[in-house]
Amino acid sequence: MDRPARIREFTEVEIPANLPDLRISGEKTQESMDIVVRILNGCGVSGVAYKLREYLLTHGFDVSETTNADHFNYEKTIVYIHRNDYKMSRTISEKLNIANNPVLDDRLPDYPCDVTVLIGKDYQQLPPFQEK
Repeated sequence: MDRPARIREFTEVEIPANLPDLRISGEKTQESMDIVVRILNGCGVSGVAYKLREYLLTHGFDVSETTNADHFNYEKTIVYIHRNDYKMSRTISEKLNIANNPVLDDRLPDYPCDVTVLIGKDYQQLPPFQEK
């Protein structure tokens, strides 16, 4: 069976020189700190992982993934490090204003991120949720 040929027409679009700043916070993004973060929502509140992602991106972190944790009953926010580098955990803990008590998770030597932040029910104490 013969199909009719699809005709594709393209229209040239001029891109304006001054595009608006569409960042959520309006802050200028810092240069990358070369710390790759994975964010897990462990509190069950919709949108918290995305909001933390935006905050970390504007502060120079690279975010590889945002997803739900295995359950939503985590009371406290936890930082997991995937390499024996406590400087990374100190950097992100300071940025999140939480105690630097990371859990070392080095089960996989080539884990795709440096740090995992598991957001607990105390998420409202984190800086992005205190901004007005």
